[in-house]
Amino acid sequence: MNIAPLSKNRIKEIRKLHLKKYRQKANLFLAEGINCLEEALKGTMYPVREIILSEDVLKKKGGHISDLIASSDIQIYSCSRHVMGELSTEENPQGVLLVCGGTCVSIEELRNRASDTIIYLHEISDPGNLGTLFRSALWFGFHQFVLGPDCVDQFNSKTVRASAGALFRIEVYRSADINSLYRFAGDEEYSLTAAVPLKGTEIGKWRPKKKEILMLGQETHGLSPDLLKMADCCISVPGSGEAESLNLASSASIIFYVLSCFRRNREKSG
Repeated sequence: MNIAPLSKNRIKEIRKLHLKKYRQKANLFLAEGINCLEEALKGTMYPVREIILSEDVLKKKGGHISDLIASSDIQIYSCSRHVMGELSTEENPQGVLLVCGGTCVSIEELRNRASDTIIYLHEISDPGNLGTLFRSALWFGFHQFVLGPDCVDQFNSKTVRASAGALFRIEVYRSADINSLYRFAGDEEYSLTAAVPLKGTEIGKWRPKKKEILMLGQETHGLSPDLLKMADCCISVPGSGEAESLNLASSASIIFYVLSCFRRNREKSG
């Protein structure tokens, strides 16, 4: 296990990765924390290029982090707690920072590996919402996302944090415009289902097809009129209380749950 001190030049380069334009240029992004370290080392979609540990973390003998990195051939750097605070976006850094490969993959590369359920996200603007959607979907067994052109960057630090490590277990394909999505759905025989706030089929009455692309829209304005015209089905989560509406992450989690129940029952029935 080779551990080297983090140089001033490398500190400058890592700090740049907080900005989208530098992440895209370098095909790299940052992740933080022990949970991300564990999940990243298990995954293959976004390989870990470097591990940076604060000196106080390195001083601790044994423990979970030592076990994780003991047999790793990834370059490990050390830095002071002060430098870690400068590189981190968290209020209370855990002293673990990862530099990961972050190349974006197009929808065309999904054709030979597509699962029965794909989630399409349209103009999601809040990075925390995006990370929460990743986490919720993975919990219910869905791991393939297609992002529209105007979705927030999946490598945004808030997205990575909100995903709680789920980013390293899912596949994200971007950027797919409406025409690309429609062509893909037709070629691969997927039903396009649009989640809408009102006037869709009540989710309890919904009968998903064997192959589904679930379309979720922007937090405020929802799906575009063009996407709604493309949809084979529109679904809604009905309410019976006094709240004005559900937020995106909450309604999506309910849909994921219902869809996962149908998938399990279909598998049991053969």
